[in-house]
Amino acid sequence: SEGPELLRAFWHAMRDVSVLDPTCGSGAFLFAALNILEPLYTACLEGMRGFLDDAERSERTRSPRHLEDFRKVLDEAEGHPSERYFILKSIVLNNLYGVDIMEEAVEICKLRLFLKLVAQLKTYDQIEPLPDIDFNIHAGNTLVGFTSLDAVRRAMTITRDGQHRQVFPEEQAALEHIEEEAEIASRDFNKFRWQQTLYGGEVTGADKAALRTQLDGLGSELDCYLATEYGVDPKKTAAYGDWRASHQPFHWFVEFYGIMSKGGFDVVIGNPPFVEYKTVSDIYQVRNLDTFSCGNLYAFVTERSTALIEQSGRFGFITPISLTAAQRMAVLQDYLFRNNAVLWMSNFALRPAALFPGVMQRNTICISQKGEGGTAYTTDYITWYSEERPALLNKLSYMDIQGLRQSYSLPKVNVQAGQTSLLKALSKTSPWTSHRQFKGNNSIYYHNAGGYWIKTFTFRPYYRSLTNPNKAHTTMSELRMPSAELATLYCALLNSNLFYFFWKSLTDARHIYPSDIAMFPVGLDDVTPLVERLSPLVDNLMHELQRNSERIVYGQAEVDQYYVSPCKPILDEIDKVLAGHYSFTKEELDFIINYDIKYRMGRDGL
Repeated sequence: SEGPELLRAFWHAMRDVSVLDPTCGSGAFLFAALNILEPLYTACLEGMRGFLDDAERSERTRSPRHLEDFRKVLDEAEGHPSERYFILKSIVLNNLYGVDIMEEAVEICKLRLFLKLVAQLKTYDQIEPLPDIDFNIHAGNTLVGFTSLDAVRRAMTITRDGQHRQVFPEEQAALEHIEEEAEIASRDFNKFRWQQTLYGGEVTGADKAALRTQLDGLGSELDCYLATEYGVDPKKTAAYGDWRASHQPFHWFVEFYGIMSKGGFDVVIGNPPFVEYKTVSDIYQVRNLDTFSCGNLYAFVTERSTALIEQSGRFGFITPISLTAAQRMAVLQDYLFRNNAVLWMSNFALRPAALFPGVMQRNTICISQKGEGGTAYTTDYITWYSEERPALLNKLSYMDIQGLRQSYSLPKVNVQAGQTSLLKALSKTSPWTSHRQFKGNNSIYYHNAGGYWIKTFTFRPYYRSLTNPNKAHTTMSELRMPSAELATLYCALLNSNLFYFFWKSLTDARHIYPSDIAMFPVGLDDVTPLVERLSPLVDNLMHELQRNSERIVYGQAEVDQYYVSPCKPILDEIDKVLAGHYSFTKEELDFIINYDIKYRMGRDGL
């Protein structure tokens, strides 16, 4: 900047930026935030020196207080044995916050931050007291506890039948007392933190104990109100103690009062647990969540995190790809659209290479800005070989999906590839059918866990369990049709490149559910001419699949393995017929035939 005003504003803004990982574990995301903030702090200090040097060299008469704030910051930094230690210490105390339900993980996170600081000191005489970050990094349950005074008020006034009544005067007095005590504790915390940023600042064990006592007292008071929401009587000591131990309530409103009273955190980042709620519901229960029906902790943490962000704050989570494509996650999608001005979804495949080596998970990275508007941009479903990883993120491109969103799907599209025109062309065909139509005596069989090909057959593929003769093929599903014509049509459709594109664009690209098949717009008014053209191609395809198969032992079963890539010319002919049915352009047909061909016909495209 040419003048000090921008630098000054940036410095003050940066010192106040609050970065939260609500399920911080051992602190990987907080370390990433630390590494991003450090060069910004360094650049600010260098800029301050530059302005002070210019002022000293200038012959212009200036006030003795000119750039006084810059001098104070630099004097503070120079008071530490290491400037980098000062920077890292400032970031840890001013910017980083974390919560995790596992106390061991929280202790590891704090230890890693301490070791990062100690590593900056080159000699023993440089050692100074490490900062106390117990009030930055907490153990507790992110999903259980009050985030605001309004939430406390609701808990106070809830009746046995779940209704809310008016606040009584004594309850209003209690609320005012809680808010006043929280504000006092927040001021004491700010003083406690400020003393630690000064070289030689006075922080005693008594100071910390007094602050902890304040917060624990408020927390205990709030626990009593929260327990009533769970049907637990605080007067019944044993039951109440068991509830507190299992639920580990964490009250954001108290522990981070200064941040929450200003509207919330500036940034929330992380990798929430991909855990089904039913696996923890016998340990603790969650209440009052819009996304409860989603049934997974990552959805709950996403909702809670959105509530913790200030009105224009930023959010970034790594989630399963089900966020964009699972029926039960439609509620979470709606929640994100209602509470964010803009969303960016980056979608990553598992094969041939995974986003995180060794982690068998298809992922969506969701980044958003809180606010109103609900505009969403997505990438296509990105596949890559491991050697392409260095360029992976640099090649991301996003497409506005306005008008393309389905009932439970945020399409994975790329404007450069033209998927949107195909999805729009498909959407012109109606009606979108229901999976309840799939009943009758004419069956086809398909692999319900798709790969590079959606293998579908007019016959039941061979399968024999080596341990249980009565066991059925778990990855093979039967689709029943009311007529032989529809069975032929859907066999051609599911094997086609077109359906593979549709499936990758609109589903989780792992499972194939009847509802996903029904979502494809076939247009069932008169399929006879279409089936007449597809029928010989389907017969030929079944013959070639059987010819390109081998019987193998896979796990604890003997199965027939089918190689689809030699049959690609037949699939292309099927797509040409379908292209005429949907009035695709030549360019759209060419795109479909060559869609994902690098990987489907590559090293392991069975």
